[in-house]
Amino acid sequence: MRVSLSLNHACNLACTYCYGGAKFDRAMPLDVAFAGVELAFGDGCGAPQISFFGGEPLMEFERIRQVVTRARERARELGQPIRFLVITNGLLLSGERLDWLLEQDFTVSVSLDGCREAHDACRRRAGGSSSYDVVVANLRQLLARSPRGNKVIAVLHPDNAAWAAKSLGSLLELGARNISLNLDYSADWDEVARGRFEVALAELGDAYVQAWQGDRAFSLNLLDSRIHTGLDGAYKPGDRCDFGCNEVAVSPRGRLYPCDRLIGEDAADDVVIGDVFEGIDPARRDALVAAKNAVLPDCAECALQPRCAHWCGCVNHAMTGSVGGVDGLFCWFEQRLIEQADRCARTLVEEKNPGFVQRFVAPRLRVL
Repeated sequence: MRVSLSLNHACNLACTYCYGGAKFDRAMPLDVAFAGVELAFGDGCGAPQISFFGGEPLMEFERIRQVVTRARERARELGQPIRFLVITNGLLLSGERLDWLLEQDFTVSVSLDGCREAHDACRRRAGGSSSYDVVVANLRQLLARSPRGNKVIAVLHPDNAAWAAKSLGSLLELGARNISLNLDYSADWDEVARGRFEVALAELGDAYVQAWQGDRAFSLNLLDSRIHTGLDGAYKPGDRCDFGCNEVAVSPRGRLYPCDRLIGEDAADDVVIGDVFEGIDPARRDALVAAKNAVLPDCAECALQPRCAHWCGCVNHAMTGSVGGVDGLFCWFEQRLIEQADRCARTLVEEKNPGFVQRFVAPRLRVL
């Protein structure tokens, strides 16, 4: 089981698009954290994995150390492997904390919105000052010492989308190769913002193609996932999130959610699927999974439906208040992203770009 521990609602940034809601100090008690460890080992579904989330998890660094110690003890007792991840804004990712995370073989995901302009548009400190230089310096240290496996997470919002192409170039120059670029679907994407997004997306597509032409091997989920569905014709079952089946998120007070993006201020009772001490309520979990995976009548006849991520329960909940409700704006974004992914793939396949073909086309030829 993959268990995500949300260690606190507190944070040292004031990001304009944060889906965590208000920032307040409610640290996860140690008994809740240890119960989360037991949950990770409890079901026998794959290798146990524990990730640390927030708020800002590195503000609870001592708690992370205590949980890792307990998890390693349980792993030895049970003869099982254990993996650790942390998702951090990067401000505290230095010195003793960075040393220890690398010693413990953590996978680290750092939130950085790309170039300075994009990052400072949305990810400032609580007092309004920039966080960019500190995050970049700490990310450089991480990538210099551990170049493989770690991830950079960026968000596209109406206030920073114009710099999408520049941000991709900036992250690649920093040495990032695993880039997760995510849309803030719940933002105010009015007609003007959508027009700007279309321009920015075309520029991002050009930058994506140019990066491959420059012989840079990298991943960019926003386009890669749609390229995969273009080649396969649809999302594969394993491409969908587990949503409470093989992964679960634990709030600071111990309530269980099918995705860490749904915790927020820990007040959304409709998406709670259990308690860390009592375990998952299968009936509540299965009802949410069925709701998010259902194809709405309006979507059934759409030619792009097999390639659309309409099944993303956390995005649906943020946009409509229901894990199964698909907003028309989400459809619009999916159409634009698929169009751009297809354009990029067509360009790179036609010119027989060796890196791109090796990544995307060759594995499918081997299967055939």
